[in-house]
Amino acid sequence: MAASAGFGVFQKLVQLASTVVLMPVMLHALGPARFGVWGAAASLAWLSGVMDIGTGSALVTLVARAVARGHGHEARRHVAGALTLGICISLPLLLLLTIAWACGAGRGDGAVYLIALVGLTINLPLHSASNVFMALQEGYYAGFWELVQTVLTTAGLLVAALSTQDVRVCVGVVYGGLVLSNLASLIHLFVLHAELRPERLPERVAAVREVFSSGVMFFLMGIAGSLSFMLDNVLALQLLGPEASAQMTIALRICIAAVGMLVVLSQPLWPAFTDAAHQSDRHWIERNLARGMALLTGVSLAGSVVLVLWGERLLRLWLHGALDISRGLLIAISAWIIVQALIRVPNLLLNGLLLIRFQTAVFAIATTLALALKFVLAGRFGVSGILWATTVGVAGIAVPASLWRIRLWEHHAEAEMGHGAKLTSGSAIRK
Repeated sequence: MAASAGFGVFQKLVQLASTVVLMPVMLHALGPARFGVWGAAASLAWLSGVMDIGTGSALVTLVARAVARGHGHEARRHVAGALTLGICISLPLLLLLTIAWACGAGRGDGAVYLIALVGLTINLPLHSASNVFMALQEGYYAGFWELVQTVLTTAGLLVAALSTQDVRVCVGVVYGGLVLSNLASLIHLFVLHAELRPERLPERVAAVREVFSSGVMFFLMGIAGSLSFMLDNVLALQLLGPEASAQMTIALRICIAAVGMLVVLSQPLWPAFTDAAHQSDRHWIERNLARGMALLTGVSLAGSVVLVLWGERLLRLWLHGALDISRGLLIAISAWIIVQALIRVPNLLLNGLLLIRFQTAVFAIATTLALALKFVLAGRFGVSGILWATTVGVAGIAVPASLWRIRLWEHHAEAEMGHGAKLTSGSAIRK
């Protein structure tokens, strides 16, 4: 867990350094107009985690559970099901994109978006390896291949910036690095774990249904949770105007960057919780649930103190004073991050227990409350009010509900263990 988290943090820092280096270089090489087109096409890379309909997330729990039970054949079936489902989704999409190209959709700026979509579609069956590595508690391998992707993309873009102003080439470099690194990661997985290589076709067909059913639930849960902040930029623009929308853009960039760091720190707990749950090691779960929450909350508090005390000065230097980011907005950002840190580890435990429907319902309720509050608080507190609405929804509903559900699971697990012990004792007495 420490190795996976440590390598993940290192990879994130390298990625951040790459962004700092690349942005001015690309802006100078392409010019503002072409840079905007490149940035929009490159930003579509986040869809790689959505197009699989949640099967990547489902793999983490399903494979970890199979390994904990000692059922290697189940783990192989889950991997085969995810790969087959990815191929079944990608082939029709590639056909549609080919038709779109033939019909002239590749003219002008449309070409760069088609290149992006082709890259995402080819990547669809390849990106499962990182989730399987995480399920096997070998997340450092996944972090290594993400680091390879960052290095390949950075080097490719620097060469492209020196040799061409063609946006299509620059977009191709971004998605070429994505595809190549994930392909190498998948090959690495099957070399390292030959027992996971897919075999019979009937086995795949049966596995597709199981992976798909679990994946859809993770997909719906992700949508229910992310809607609490995905619309914040649009709401700021419509309710408060363009300047507020610009402030929200910076605020969300800080929030999402912080959450990304919390994710790499905590993600190794997910398969570990799954393993411990199926070994009935409740003591380990309780101890590391508390430790994980304390660690993430402590990290987010420390970062928030820095943000509140020196954030105004740092942002003024970064933005050259173009936007007024007030102390009140920085406090709202800090509260948003701290609450996300509080909910993160309980969510990972519930993911490991496959209690996804419960989480989906809770996030739907919290998001509904947050969206309603955004319209009320935006008028009184501006951009800060929109962020505070999400914080209230998560802190008031999601955090206590998740902790209550974990406590309920512990009671049920304890009761089942007691019942099992009585049955064993009765059997011994009869003998």
